[in-house]
Amino acid sequence: MFYELMKIVNPELREDELEKVIGRFEKNVKKNGGEIIRIDDLGIKTMAYKIQKKSRGHYFLSYLTGPGEMFSEIERTLGNDENVIRFIIIKLDESVKREDLEKAVVAAEPEAESVSVEAIVESEVTSDSDVAADAQAADSKKEEEL
Repeated sequence: MFYELMKIVNPELREDELEKVIGRFEKNVKKNGGEIIRIDDLGIKTMAYKIQKKSRGHYFLSYLTGPGEMFSEIERTLGNDENVIRFIIIKLDESVKREDLEKAVVAAEPEAESVSVEAIVESEVTSDSDVAADAQAADSKKEEEL
């Protein structure tokens, strides 16, 4: 079985401290009979709400394989690591193949960028027309009240 692990790490860590956090995670997975297929550094992003008084986090996406029993130990060690703000482990569908996980981000990145740019342009056009329509509705409502 394949698993996906997303973790958010303290964004204020220096490079050497960050490598220690990742190294501990890698050792823990190997010690418990698992294998890391890939770790993607998604960078520092602003979170939707503050967690542990932090509004930003350093995101990492990992793909793993191994026995299901190893995840209780991984969850315990990630939960005890003061530098890991949040994490979630998801069991992937049985139809997912190792080759898909090894190349997934490389293939998805260019498409995601072009879609997001188009979505932003469309949302700006929509939001401008929505603002104008809302303003007209508010004006007509005021006139009715008077």
